[in-house]
Order: sequence, then C-alpha cells, then structure tokens
Amino acid sequence: MIELELDSKISIGNIIIKDALGRFKSPVVVWSAGKDSTVVLDMVMKVAADNGMKVPPVLFIDHGDHFQETWDMLNKYAKEWGLKLVIAKNERVINAVKDGMISMSEIGNDNAMEARKIGFNGDSFPYSLDTDVGNHLLKTVAMNQTIRRYGFDALFTGIRWDENAARSTERFLSQRENPPHVRVHPILTFREKDIWDYIFRFKLPIHPKYKEGYRSIDGIRDSTKTSDKPAWEQDLEGTKERAGRSQDKEGMMEKLRKMGYM
Repeated sequence: MIELELDSKISIGNIIIKDALGRFKSPVVVWSAGKDSTVVLDMVMKVAADNGMKVPPVLFIDHGDHFQETWDMLNKYAKEWGLKLVIAKNERVINAVKDGMISMSEIGNDNAMEARKIGFNGDSFPYSLDTDVGNHLLKTVAMNQTIRRYGFDALFTGIRWDENAARSTERFLSQRENPPHVRVHPILTFREKDIWDYIFRFKLPIHPKYKEGYRSIDGIRDSTKTSDKPAWEQDLEGTKERAGRSQDKEGMMEKLRKMGYM
C-alpha cells in the first residue's frame, strides 16, 4: 500500500475543514488537549484564518477524572488562542459518585434509560471509563446533552482510520441522528507518526503526559504509561497506541460507537 505524504494528508484535511466551515452554521471542535484533537484544532484555526472564517468554539468533555495537566493545557491555550471553551459534563452522574461507585437510583430517569440502552441492568456500576455504561454516561451522554443545548450542527473530531478497527470504516463526513448533527473527520488519513510530525513541524503544545510515556490520554483511572520513553520515541508501528486505555477493547469500542461515541 502506497502511503500519502504528510503534506497531502494536510491538504485533504484542509479541504474537508473549509467545506465544513462554509456548510454548517454552528460547528464546534471537540478538543481534549490530546495530540489528535490539538492537531485538528490547529488545522481548523489556520483554515479559518486563511479564508476569513470564524473559528468555532471548542468542546471539552469533562467526565470528572482528568489529569490536572489536561485542565492546565486547556485553560492556558483557550485563553492564549482566544477560543470559546464549552464544557460538556453529565453533572447528575458525577454527583452520584460515592465511594467509587454510582448508584442507578441516584442518576435520574434519563440517565437510567441511557444505561439500559447500552445493556446495563445492574443497580450500580464503578465510576470508571473502563465500563461501557460508565463511558457512555460520562462521555457520550454529556456530549449529546451539550449538542442539544447549544444547537451544534457539526463536530470536528480527531479520529483516525489507523487507531482501531471500529474507526477504520469512518467517512470524512458522517451523519448522526440523535441529536441530529454531522461528524467531521479531517485527519482520518493520518497515522500516529503523522500526528507527531505535524506537532513538531508546527511547534504545537504537547500534553506533559506524552513526555512521561503515555501514548493515549483520557481519565486518570483508565490511562497508563506504555513506556518510559516519550510517546513519539516509542514503537508507533509495532505496538498498539491505545493499549494503555480501556477503549482499546474492540468489542467495547464498537458498542460505544453505535451509541454515539467518537
């Protein structure tokens, strides 16, 4: 298989971004302070500046278990880059956490219905992204609540074809129905190495956890180091990028994506 050069991948992504910025009335960039979404945000800002378009707000999904470094990076660069930062958070579920567990009786009818949709029939579950019910309620439901609240009609996301099988068939523009919006995926063609090449070429900020050996970052409870080497110095082709996270489990990822996860 012939691999495209990074410049070609950037050009493809820029075309997708320009089209989406011109097409949708209320887009938003999903930004986690991670490497992929930071690249997408940088591309969106550059395309907007080059074409006299407005930079969309950025959406951060707060599941309540983030590294402090994540918040530091979000707040620092949102201010420095003049971005509107929108926080998506399922307050009812997070407020129900007690001794590391979440009781179904405390999360309200809407959240309980969402838990049943994903197949959970218990009375309580761990406060963790390592379960499909916890991941769904803390991330996807929070995101969907915010889409409805603000009326966002398009979400720029940082997913890539090479991450896992569940994302390998995704398209550049993907319609979602509940709530109605379109997912825009400008970096589908990028590989993990491309992300780091882009970051170093354009001198983008790097989440400190990558320097410590994490290759994929989310919650404190579900993210682990994969090496003592910085992420970009690890074996990017021969080992799994998300091996340090629960969403590396393909069955779980496929199930979550059917329910609206990215």
